[in-house]
Amino acid sequence: MKVKFTIFALILVATITDLAAQANKVTTPKYRRSSIYTIMIDDAGLVKADTIKQAFLTAPVPDKYNDHNLAIKTFDPRTITLSPEEKKSKGDNAGSKFGKTILNNTTGGLADTTDVADLPLKIEKFLKANGIARGMVAKWFNRNEKGEFNMELIGERGQYDATEMAANIAKKTARGTASLSDAGEELIGNTFVVVTRFKYVSKEEIAEAAKGMLSMVEKYGGSTAASIAKVGSVAATVAAKGYVVQTTSYLYKLRWNDSIAAVFYQDYWVDANNFDQKKKEAFDTTNLFTLDLIGTEKAWADVQSSIFTKKSEAELVRIATVQAIDAVIAKLQKKYDVFKTKTPIYTTEPLTAKIGLKESLEKGDKFEVLEQILDEKTGKTVYKRVGTIKVDGSQIWDNRYMAAEIQPVDTTAGVQKKPVIDRTLFKGASSKYYEGMLIRQIK
Repeated sequence: MKVKFTIFALILVATITDLAAQANKVTTPKYRRSSIYTIMIDDAGLVKADTIKQAFLTAPVPDKYNDHNLAIKTFDPRTITLSPEEKKSKGDNAGSKFGKTILNNTTGGLADTTDVADLPLKIEKFLKANGIARGMVAKWFNRNEKGEFNMELIGERGQYDATEMAANIAKKTARGTASLSDAGEELIGNTFVVVTRFKYVSKEEIAEAAKGMLSMVEKYGGSTAASIAKVGSVAATVAAKGYVVQTTSYLYKLRWNDSIAAVFYQDYWVDANNFDQKKKEAFDTTNLFTLDLIGTEKAWADVQSSIFTKKSEAELVRIATVQAIDAVIAKLQKKYDVFKTKTPIYTTEPLTAKIGLKESLEKGDKFEVLEQILDEKTGKTVYKRVGTIKVDGSQIWDNRYMAAEIQPVDTTAGVQKKPVIDRTLFKGASSKYYEGMLIRQIK
């Protein structure tokens, strides 16, 4: 039997109490977010490379994720060499190479310093060489310089009792405790790395490349024609003048399961009360932790013309860079179910949530409504679908990064200003839902 008393009920009580004490402060419901680590491929030779790099390094972490960044934020692919054996392991066939070549041609013909064909292999080699997966696990367990772990971060992000969890590890009953297993599935197992390459590209070049691509489709046809034609249609949505910041992102997921957890707790766990130098050194060199490639996506954001704003060109490129990051993450979410985020319902009358154009919402987009409950038998968190809702379309929040600050200024005297929209309106049976329930996009 599943317990109907949800975690969110406790959270809402705490929220109401907090609101009573701080009447003017808006409190966002807490929920278990996935965690993200973003890395940039540093192509120093590309146009606007320095501006884009600085924008990336100062960009806010996507607000639907926990910040799981490590110290390394960029890497230069030119410093990574691949052996003939490593290149051979790629296993691309002629058909896939043809498709990839066509897709890459839509990025325009600007000077490029990177061998894009080998980029996925170079990323993988970089991740392994720098122990990125191991570092992410170390961050989850709040490892200090001495090598000691604790459960404080997991307790904070998952609303667990960190002291109790640590005690269970010390008792050697780790795998028999529901909270540790639940934390592994809910938190550690939903940790992602997004490696992104940026290009500053002329819209005219994109349009010309798309035209050339469609010409090749007409000439060669074949089974890839439909997908290529779809990519080529982007020319119709891009104005002929100006520039975009384009992103190509590779999505990885940290591999974590019961078997890996068992080895970790048994062979590598040390804390302030139970330090073991051999276990510490074993963790430092282990290859137990890995990252799985989920997939890749491309997106872009317009660089607003300086004619319509007082902002400098560098500032406009910076804004477009952050918006491009958000755009590619939104596309990855829509394409890969494992990467989809959950968002709390903000109000029920009317039915709204704090997501919008940054998440690429469109009229009619469908979401499932989830109730977070505890399974009494297993002690684990489960998500029960209680209904579905759709984006209304009459009110979609433009929550793209600094969107309001780069819109053309309306100098018309006496024109009534439009009301500020800070949430998106949904259609659905709102009487069944309550604030704090979670929604997740579905196809």
